[in-house]
Amino acid sequence: MSGYGMRGHVMIQCQSAFGTSLTTSLTAVAVTNASLVYGIEQKIETGMYGRFAESPYHSGFWSFGGDITMEASPISLGWFLKSALAAPTTTSGTNTQTHLFKPATSDFSDRAAVTPLTIEQHIDVGSAGVFSDMCGNTLSFNVANGELLNVTAGFIGAGWTRKAAGSPTYPAAKPFKWDQFSGSFNSAAIVDLNDLTITVNNNLEARYTLQNTAVPRKIKRTAQQVIELTGSMLFQSHSYFDAFLAQTEYPFKIHFAGSQTPNALTFDFPALRFKSFEASIGGPGLIEASFTAGAMYHTGSATAMAVTLVNTQALFV
Repeated sequence: MSGYGMRGHVMIQCQSAFGTSLTTSLTAVAVTNASLVYGIEQKIETGMYGRFAESPYHSGFWSFGGDITMEASPISLGWFLKSALAAPTTTSGTNTQTHLFKPATSDFSDRAAVTPLTIEQHIDVGSAGVFSDMCGNTLSFNVANGELLNVTAGFIGAGWTRKAAGSPTYPAAKPFKWDQFSGSFNSAAIVDLNDLTITVNNNLEARYTLQNTAVPRKIKRTAQQVIELTGSMLFQSHSYFDAFLAQTEYPFKIHFAGSQTPNALTFDFPALRFKSFEASIGGPGLIEASFTAGAMYHTGSATAMAVTLVNTQALFV
């Protein structure tokens, strides 16, 4: 019988080591899309066999990866953040857990650049697929007027197996949405933003070696981490455009106050640099400006970004 997406599920958990997958204690995530795939490279012989038909094929590298998208749950979001950034510093209070995430300053291990996850993806047909050693390569947040905050995590992994599908229990925390937003740029309130996307790119790559297996030996970095912001706003004043012209880096901060106590999410960029700022006339209506910006490393803050997630989840382990 054909599977239904609505009956499928995704469950995740952080691994203690690269190469050690999990089969229990996985946590359910209410996803809107899950496209993790197991690929097998097709290697064709280049030798000719005296015929028009193709030369023989052989199995090449095995690859594991893809994207998971969800509406940003105050609970589930912690595992996504940990997969792409460093493990958080957590402060506990009465019915409150405050998790501070920053970009990593060292690799998770000799074989993994970031914390690897085990991810169970069940597609409502038979057993579930279990992807292991899934490292967070990209992490993207997007919010627009009238929409919930969405987050997409892109993973590169190194293993896959099957198991009986788990029984998911989903967090009850409500996702963040657009009308819970507040923000500031250079200490001035942001009131004209239409939409915003924040993207973290770790520039990871699966590395294969001459060993008796076709799976990746390591998942490591190929370039520096890049954090970029894109969006659009009503063109109300020249202050943002002037910052672009001067190429001045200013602090940029955005906050989402959850509808349930104590849930909250804050992004703090100590040095935001506009890379482009383009206002154009697109008709008789209000003029909008699109922009791209980079979160630059700030020496005084010793980081390019800090993300504070407040919820009731004690640990992301």
